[in-house]
Amino acid sequence: MRLFLNALGFQTAWWACIAGLGHGLEIPALLYGLTLAGLHTAYAPKPSQEIKLAAVALAIGVAIDTVLQAASVIDFYGWSLAFFSPFWLWLLWVLFAMTLNASLSFLQTKPLWLSALAGLVFGPLTYYAGAQLGAAYFDGSFIHTAALALVWMIALPFLVYMAQQLFTHTKGQP
Repeated sequence: MRLFLNALGFQTAWWACIAGLGHGLEIPALLYGLTLAGLHTAYAPKPSQEIKLAAVALAIGVAIDTVLQAASVIDFYGWSLAFFSPFWLWLLWVLFAMTLNASLSFLQTKPLWLSALAGLVFGPLTYYAGAQLGAAYFDGSFIHTAALALVWMIALPFLVYMAQQLFTHTKGQP
């Protein structure tokens, strides 16, 4: 049940953030996502490791999405700080990290090339879907799609690897 609730929570937060932009509900969507992150952390078996993984994902995500935006691969809409990617994307990176030890934990038992393949395919699809729903402008050109695919082909296995490291090398620690 925990895995199902984790997947459902992430998907509802994704939809809330994307749909919230178009309907003036960005701040309620952020509050909803922050509430989910708090609940996940409160009920996680290893909350400190979840927070560490979320911090790594947040740093990587902000860097990736800010560079993608600066390179005109994609133009995100929403409330942001200066030239950085918008806050709703920051939150989605945190929430995505919180799936890696729950609903997506099966990736940790598979070879990292499988995570790379999943990132290659699903990373661009997710950004494309978000743009189609009004959260960003994305022209869908081959070069821009390839850039998203390459970024996610590297980012997803790295995050899976980080989840493995944080959760397997701390077994003797509280």
